[in-house]
Amino acid sequence: MFRTGEADAFLGMTYIGAKKQLAAPDLGLRLVSINTWRGFFEVVPRDIRSFAELRGHKVIVSGPMGSGRNGGGDIIFQAAVRRANLDPGRDLEVAYMPAKAGIAQVAAGQAAGITIPSPGSTGMVMRSRMGSEGGSNIALSAIDMQAMFTGFRSFDEGQLPIGGLHTSEQVLQTPPRRSALLRVFDAYERACEALMREPERLAPMAIDQYGKHLAPIGATAPPAMLLARAIRANELVYRTGVPAAGIRADVSAFLNELLGASVEPGFLSAL
Repeated sequence: MFRTGEADAFLGMTYIGAKKQLAAPDLGLRLVSINTWRGFFEVVPRDIRSFAELRGHKVIVSGPMGSGRNGGGDIIFQAAVRRANLDPGRDLEVAYMPAKAGIAQVAAGQAAGITIPSPGSTGMVMRSRMGSEGGSNIALSAIDMQAMFTGFRSFDEGQLPIGGLHTSEQVLQTPPRRSALLRVFDAYERACEALMREPERLAPMAIDQYGKHLAPIGATAPPAMLLARAIRANELVYRTGVPAAGIRADVSAFLNELLGASVEPGFLSAL
């Protein structure tokens, strides 16, 4: 759609955008702005306190609809495992499956962990404490993946440059398309800021739209109450308006670490 001019931008994980640009440099993808997140967790039995303690165990990487292999959760999981000085192919048994199936395996004690973002992680831990996670009595907790990526001094504590608005060089060089894109993005940022401020009021609207657009391709929307709870518990943070100039070097290093390849400067040139 970018090649044919049918699409002007996409919201997505920064490292997915960078991966696409590495694979198809002719697209001229550019990261226009950054949103920092806190939301990726490894849900584990409560007696497991770190990734290092997962050595020799079966762990699951999930996707909202499919297996999750090579998706956003998988890429950050693999990097987190390496941060724990483990080799994901040697030191762990990694299984890929849809979130619903993976949650059932953890609840049944058939796997020692599952990579799942909040509010899914928030819901799993909450239900386990109520004794209602798949009928299991296993008490669960969540390992914060964000805390594992130390050394990036320009990022706020517990947040990583995971989300971003991507466009193409062609759009940036076409004034009417660029102006329209920036108007949409301004409205999007204001909506995100409002959701962080007033989750109880706006979570139902967000979940309604999630279901409207993603249910047709198989995604299951979480309850609005759970989304609001995750935000209030600081387990789901989505920060907009991040000044790019001060974090560009750390963003480049973060993307390089996750992808195992150098991100070309052009990808970040629009920041």
